Amino acid sequence: MERRGSQGRGVRLGLLAAIAALGLVAVCLVSPAASGVLRSAVGATLLRSETPSAPSGPAPTPAEAAGLFVQRTGASLTLGGAPYRFSGTNMYWLELDDNVRDAGGPTYPTQYRIDDAMTTAQAMGITVVRAWANSVGCARCIEPNLGQFNPDAFQALDHAVASAKAHGVRLELSLANNWDYYHGSKLTYTRWRGLDEESFFTNPTVIGDYQAFITTVLTHVNPVTGLAYKDDPTILGWATGNEMYCQTCAGNPWFPSWTQAVADHIKSVAPRQLVVDGHGTDISCTSACLNLPSLDIASVDIVDDHQYPPSVARLTDSVALARAHGKAYQVGEYNWLDTGGSDTLPQFLAAVESSGAAGDLFWGVFPHADTTGFVDHNDGFQYFYPGRDGDQRARTAQLVDHASRMSRSSTPVPVLGAPLLTGATATGAGVDLTFRGVAAADTYTVQRSRDGASWTTVSTGVTDQQALHGPTTADATRGAAAGARYRVQAVALDGLPGPWSDTLTAT
Repeated sequence: MERRGSQGRGVRLGLLAAIAALGLVAVCLVSPAASGVLRSAVGATLLRSETPSAPSGPAPTPAEAAGLFVQRTGASLTLGGAPYRFSGTNMYWLELDDNVRDAGGPTYPTQYRIDDAMTTAQAMGITVVRAWANSVGCARCIEPNLGQFNPDAFQALDHAVASAKAHGVRLELSLANNWDYYHGSKLTYTRWRGLDEESFFTNPTVIGDYQAFITTVLTHVNPVTGLAYKDDPTILGWATGNEMYCQTCAGNPWFPSWTQAVADHIKSVAPRQLVVDGHGTDISCTSACLNLPSLDIASVDIVDDHQYPPSVARLTDSVALARAHGKAYQVGEYNWLDTGGSDTLPQFLAAVESSGAAGDLFWGVFPHADTTGFVDHNDGFQYFYPGRDGDQRARTAQLVDHASRMSRSSTPVPVLGAPLLTGATATGAGVDLTFRGVAAADTYTVQRSRDGASWTTVSTGVTDQQALHGPTTADATRGAAAGARYRVQAVALDGLPGPWSDTLTAT
């Protein structure tokens, strides 16, 4: 995705600077029958830690390790010999986040935000998350300058890999971007060499520069897990790029020789992980939308397609074409609001399920902010669990049902954490309250006390899905003044509450 202005879909907003990274909220799995209603439960222990622990015990044998990786068998994906299909989402921001900026520009996402989003994914039954691992040309990028690599740039991504594993999620990571934004793009490589855009796809030196970046990323050893990325089955696969094509070339050609060189290189470094063809396709296309030469490259496992709006005709035609060439097919991005098209979300999801597609990933989940509300991407397709209105909440139920059918498993049930009160300010009209939300929460209940022993409910049904960064709620009732104590509790969609927050005294 990631297009602006004349290219597409919205303006990125710089928001609050990141605060301190906070603990991982673990979840508890149960196995109720899948339903269209999201569920939550209490009564289990809530676990927290600053960083997921490295795995303990003996390393798996080669045979055991092979069974942990998702593999392609013909035109289908398998895991341990069994069919593997997924429903997923996009969290492009896991490495470097342009939505939360400070004086130095985009920041690394905090552990809290990463864990919040992964808990949301698990609550929805999502099993694959697509993200970027492709930053080049900026001070906080993986490769700030040609041949110079920044170890600090891996910290958020290291945590994201560990958090994904802890939440039963696999990652699909893109290694380059077509669009020239905050994290760099194909044009960063050509600028380093003083060449034009086409050279990214045709010049051996530039291709070698990109392959060197790929090697550095894939061989990076994650200090949290103790595994090199190339050896971690949490990483399902690597995309050759995001929506890649030559924009300044006549006819906007695609270069199969480039795809083969890049895909072959990825396979040579990470032979147990999948390769996704990151070819950009015309959003107006309805048939024969895939790049035919890519379908016959042996090192390509999955062909990727992005649909804005989602199209049943395009889906079924593309799946049939991919399968005829022995490739798995995924919809790597699509508009979950199905605006601007004739096919509804239920129609599209049903078509994915019946078509034999390997999976689909809607755009895109965004986490709670570190202070209050949600981080907002403001592109028209941002998703804040469980939705900002009745229509979005109904779509959430549809996505959850779809995820359960794709994975043939019940939806995990998260244990709600406690909110964090971040502000209680007395004003002439009462007290303004701000709090940091809880992953998988629906609404919140606010209580007030004068003595810290007896509590009065101030408000119920408080929501935070509007990406607010001012007061989330206000207490204008009698007794709301400096010195009053407040606490907040998250409530799940089924009405079950989580633990109360620590108290905060209004000042």
